[in-house]
Amino acid sequence: MSSDQWQNVVESRETLKRKKRQAVIEAGARLFNENGFEKTSLDDLAKSLGITKRTIYYYVQSKDEILMEAIRQSMHILERIALTADNDTRSFILKIEIIIDEYARWITTDFGACLVLTRENMLIDEVRLELRARKNQLDWSIRNAVIEGIAAGEIRETCDPRLTSAAIFGALNWVPFWNRGPKFTPASEISDQFKQSFVQGLRR
Repeated sequence: MSSDQWQNVVESRETLKRKKRQAVIEAGARLFNENGFEKTSLDDLAKSLGITKRTIYYYVQSKDEILMEAIRQSMHILERIALTADNDTRSFILKIEIIIDEYARWITTDFGACLVLTRENMLIDEVRLELRARKNQLDWSIRNAVIEGIAAGEIRETCDPRLTSAAIFGALNWVPFWNRGPKFTPASEISDQFKQSFVQGLRR
C-alpha cells in the first residue's frame, strides 16, 4: 500500500466518524426538542439510533457536548443569514424579506428549534456570548435595513427600527413552540404569511 493509499484510508475513516458524530448531534437535537434536554438521556439517544450507549461515547463525551455542538452549528447559520441579507444590494425591503425567509427555514429545522428552545443559562459562557453576538448581528441587520430604507424612501418614516426587529424575531422565535406534530406548517408558508404581516406594513 502506497502512502497516498494509506492517507485515503485514514481520511475515509475520519470522514465516516464525522458523519456518524453528526448523526448523533442531529438525533440529540431532535430528542431535546421533543422531550426537553433534562428529560433526554444518552440511553434514549442510543435507542433512537439503534446503537449502544457505549457507542455514543465514541463520538461525544456527554449530552452537554451534543447540545453545545447543535447550538454552535445553528450560530453559523445565523451568521450566514445576516451576511446574506447585508450583502444584498437590490432593496432594503428585500433585505428584510431575505431574513424572514431564511430564518423561517432555519427555525423549522431541529437545530433551529433546539437553539430557540434552549435557555441561555444552560450554555457555557463561550457559547452564550457568541450566541448573543449572532443575535445582535441579525437584530442590527433588520434595524439598519429599516433605517436606510426610510432614508431611501422605501420604508415609512413612522416605522421604528428597534420595534420592527423585535416584532419580527419575536414572532419567528415563537414558531417552535406551536409548530409541532401532524399539523406542522412548512417554512415557506410561515415566511409568506409573516412577510404579508410585517413587510407590507413597512412599505411606503
